[in-house]
Amino acid sequence: MMRDRVLRPAGRPCIKPGVGLLCLLLFLTALPLAAQQPDTFRSRRSALTAAHPGAMIILPARWEEKTMEQPSWIQEPTFFYFTGLAETPGAILVLDASTDTHVLFAAPAPESFGISLPEADLMERPDLAAASGIDAVLPIERFAPFVRSRLEATDGPDRLLLDTPRFPTPQATPPGMLVVSGLHALWEQTLRQAFPDTPFGSVSDTVGQLRWTKSDEEIHHLRRNGKASAEALKAGMLAVRAGGAQREAEARVVATCLEEGMEGPSFWPWVMGGPNAHISRVVGSFYSYTHLDRTYQVGELVRVDIGCMSGGYGGDVGRTVPVSGTWTPDQARVWDLLVAGYLGGVAAMRAGVRLDAAQEASRSAVLAAGRADPSLTALSRRMAAEDGILWHIHGVGIESGETPGEPVLRAGSVIAFEPMFSLGTDAFYLEDMWLITDTGVELLTPGLPTTSTEIESFLSR
Repeated sequence: MMRDRVLRPAGRPCIKPGVGLLCLLLFLTALPLAAQQPDTFRSRRSALTAAHPGAMIILPARWEEKTMEQPSWIQEPTFFYFTGLAETPGAILVLDASTDTHVLFAAPAPESFGISLPEADLMERPDLAAASGIDAVLPIERFAPFVRSRLEATDGPDRLLLDTPRFPTPQATPPGMLVVSGLHALWEQTLRQAFPDTPFGSVSDTVGQLRWTKSDEEIHHLRRNGKASAEALKAGMLAVRAGGAQREAEARVVATCLEEGMEGPSFWPWVMGGPNAHISRVVGSFYSYTHLDRTYQVGELVRVDIGCMSGGYGGDVGRTVPVSGTWTPDQARVWDLLVAGYLGGVAAMRAGVRLDAAQEASRSAVLAAGRADPSLTALSRRMAAEDGILWHIHGVGIESGETPGEPVLRAGSVIAFEPMFSLGTDAFYLEDMWLITDTGVELLTPGLPTTSTEIESFLSR
């Protein structure tokens, strides 16, 4: 028998894992981690449908169980943004823009280790619709008939829209064969087969614009995550020592995130030393069994790039650390020029400022520092050149690294400003989280050493 579920509020289930099997199973379907109001999610969805009149938008949740190696199960970010439902594996959100109807299709009870979890059956969740302001919750068997009937209706949608990844998804599909990996690619492939005569499109640009400005509830979580990430960064910095292993420093970061009341790291820490501190090598950690683990050497610099997560939101912050605890004179000159440019860019940031204007302010500050000290002039010109410092700016939110939704800063945008520069064998990296306001910025990762002198003093503890 089909079991439709409409709005019916109910009490919150147990949310403390580890207190008996029943509590654990109920924890799998807990209410939104972000604890935001249902009207918040309803408003976000209506803004999305208003931007795409006449379309049907399909946003799937993540369906796979977490791997044994992962610290926790992470919901698909866009699905989470529009529902607040952190633990609903296999659900599908359908938004019919022609009627502004929001329907959630619920998958059967999931399995893990071949064991069914009936207490996690979403159709047995009377609170599910109310938690996110959903119009109706239907069993997943109704998904295809529902979409087809709406596409065939005279007042129905004229196209299907999907989200796409923020970054390219690696594929290992042999040419001429169907896609074998990637949630978004698999969904598009499946829907195109099911509805071959229907035009398709993307909502990614609109989603990025909506996520670019954070709500008060989101800012609350990001402030908390920023403070915890700053503490974890300090722990990671102090764990760097000559002859020490990168893995030891990573473990210290993760432990501190947990000690600070977070759910864990928002990404596995990058505490890469020497040649691995260069961004071209850092990204190789995604395909390295050892995560590029190596022993820190005297004279090397280490990129400490970390973040903690909680409430469904991430954090991202970083510094460069000299393994010996002190900079060489040349390293200190480069670092302090980078800091001068960084602070110049931050000083230019406020609502309405373009990202490229803030980046240009950083370049100008580096040149100004060089003009003030003739011994630094040539170096400052090299660092301010087009192929010099990479003045990277990205958003921070549900994902610790989000693509900017617009080329302009908005009040409520939360960004990470992370300049990177390589000179010879040394790689320099600096990052903080900033909340953009109408008049300037608020630092969300406070209490960290920044200049070369401050970092040396901190490491001497």
